[in-house]
Amino acid sequence: MGNPKRFAAVNTKIRSLERKFMTEEDFINIMNKKNTEEIFLYLRDNTEYRDVLENLDGSKIHRPDLEREIKVHIFVQFRKIVKYFDESYKKLFQILLMKYEIEDLKFYLRKLLRNEKLTFRVNEYGDLDYEKLSNAKDINKFVEELRDTEYYKALKPYLGEKNKKLLFYMVISLDKLYFSKIKEQGLKLSKEDSKNLFETIGRNIDLLNIEWIYRGLKYYDLFPEELINYTLPEGYRLKYNDIKKLCYADDLKEFQQIILNTEYSFLFDTKKDVDLFMERRIERYLYFKFISLIKASRMDITVSLAYFYLLEYEVKDIFSIVEGIEYNLSFDEMKEYLIRRIKGSGK
Repeated sequence: MGNPKRFAAVNTKIRSLERKFMTEEDFINIMNKKNTEEIFLYLRDNTEYRDVLENLDGSKIHRPDLEREIKVHIFVQFRKIVKYFDESYKKLFQILLMKYEIEDLKFYLRKLLRNEKLTFRVNEYGDLDYEKLSNAKDINKFVEELRDTEYYKALKPYLGEKNKKLLFYMVISLDKLYFSKIKEQGLKLSKEDSKNLFETIGRNIDLLNIEWIYRGLKYYDLFPEELINYTLPEGYRLKYNDIKKLCYADDLKEFQQIILNTEYSFLFDTKKDVDLFMERRIERYLYFKFISLIKASRMDITVSLAYFYLLEYEVKDIFSIVEGIEYNLSFDEMKEYLIRRIKGSGK
């Protein structure tokens, strides 16, 4: 697909879709709403989310319902651009969309480990039987329901682990599956787009590896060899020897000092709660990288990737606001949990 004319068409379409992203004013407006219904009404009447909300009754809407419908918007947008791609590129973006299925699996796993009842989720974007999964009473049954999927082999080896480590291992295993499929498909793109994809995804891998090693050291007392085994290959800056050095750090202080000497120093160069804000800081770093890519408007895959992730981050910020209002957070408290930077929010 790597011809400029094809990317010119894709980029033109994305430019028109990008103009429909929510503005800072939109975010400030929904942050000042009192409840889920008011947020729903604003999104339905003032934003592009009307395409999935217009037929719903706001007086009966609850947070899970709103979040489900907003997520559908991502797949509506995806269908608008995928028609411009040939099969190898379509397949890549279909794999990228697997992350939503994987996030649902992680959500279910966490609830099962907390002995909470699973709730049925409508599957808008994959082949999983959510009705069967939501009826699983324990982890073993849940994994068994995945027998006919590629997730089964990723999860089954960890069923004998204790609860404390089980979730950690399973989450990492799902992410390893996801990124391995991206790599496999990425090699089928043009040479230039493979390089651009691996650079873009590689930064994400670097940051996930830092987060996992940090949590493995702090909460799970894992041996260095275990940590290395559960890290992702194909990082952008952090190669095998860098990862090994992090895994063999004597303690968290040494680990953090190593990171402070990299471009990812922002993860620990902060007075804020590192654990609480780590995921948000990772996503904010990537958010601004994707803003730069979409502004550059190069005739390659980077604009499509940037749009895909920026749309995801917009949806995540909406979810954070809905949750923040539900828990009565103030405006100033809420904006600290957003990926985008609202005036006055921290770095």
